[in-house]
Amino acid sequence: MISVNEKSIKLVEKMIQDPEAYKVKVHNICGAHVIDAGVEAHGSWEAAKLVTEILFGGLNKVNLGTFPERIGGVYYNSVEVYSDHVVLQQAACNISGWELRPGKYAPVLAGPGRTVARKPGDWLEKYSDYSDKYHKAVLTVEKGTLMSEEEVKDLIDATGIDPKDLYIIVAASGSIVCSVEVAARIIEQTLHRLKEEKFNLDNIVEAHGFCVIPPVVKDDLIAMGRLNDVLMYGGQSTFTVHCEDSEIERVINKITTDKCPAYGTMFQKVYEEHGCDFYQVPMEMYSPAKVVIINEKTGRIFKAGEFNLEVLEKSFNNSIYDK
Repeated sequence: MISVNEKSIKLVEKMIQDPEAYKVKVHNICGAHVIDAGVEAHGSWEAAKLVTEILFGGLNKVNLGTFPERIGGVYYNSVEVYSDHVVLQQAACNISGWELRPGKYAPVLAGPGRTVARKPGDWLEKYSDYSDKYHKAVLTVEKGTLMSEEEVKDLIDATGIDPKDLYIIVAASGSIVCSVEVAARIIEQTLHRLKEEKFNLDNIVEAHGFCVIPPVVKDDLIAMGRLNDVLMYGGQSTFTVHCEDSEIERVINKITTDKCPAYGTMFQKVYEEHGCDFYQVPMEMYSPAKVVIINEKTGRIFKAGEFNLEVLEKSFNNSIYDK
């Protein structure tokens, strides 16, 4: 059986061995390795690629490129992702459904380490019974401050891992690392919508996609809004499946953002309207801008959705002066 933690730890060790090159800082908190990849440390493009590959279970490489459309007259960077073990990578490692501290502005966790913890209530239990038995684990936390001792102890207890074998990567929403890793969730953004529409995930062969990377802003609320806006309005996922065409036709026009009642609204506004609680925001908002589904059984190609460059321009120009 594949161990996503065993594969991902090799990538973590690259940053630990050369923190200056990756522009990260390594801390020892309660015996665990806490890697600051975008809180007090600045982080880097190379660190962002490594962290994203960790969130893909160490199974696929990540590429950086240029988004094909101009937004407000500007070409922005994009992230290109590939997933050969889609449910394992996206539901077990990449989806950010483990809430560390309930409530407003709650930090959320992702990463292969959740397959060791198997925490009740985590979204992973809805997708798979996969459990990793590796003796080391790596988690990522989107958070504007470094981990407290209490939070680290919670994760040590949850994983049951010896502290010296636990690696926790922390990055603020307003960082290069977080900007790339969240934009790279374009496949996961589609997978959970397919799941909600009761598409048989066993039919999925592979997936790939790309998404514009938002410009960094050192304000976590604005940054978080931009991170969700790029998935909703500036990302495309392509899934190869093997099934009857009717199964695709049943879901294809339900899973993109343009079918959401709040379409055209920046995510920050919707988030604030729902008490700044991710779990209160309607799930339809967590949809991709565009989806392509290729049926290898019949050769037909299905597509839905569209980019919304106007909303992206508005989002990218939102600043602390607009508060």
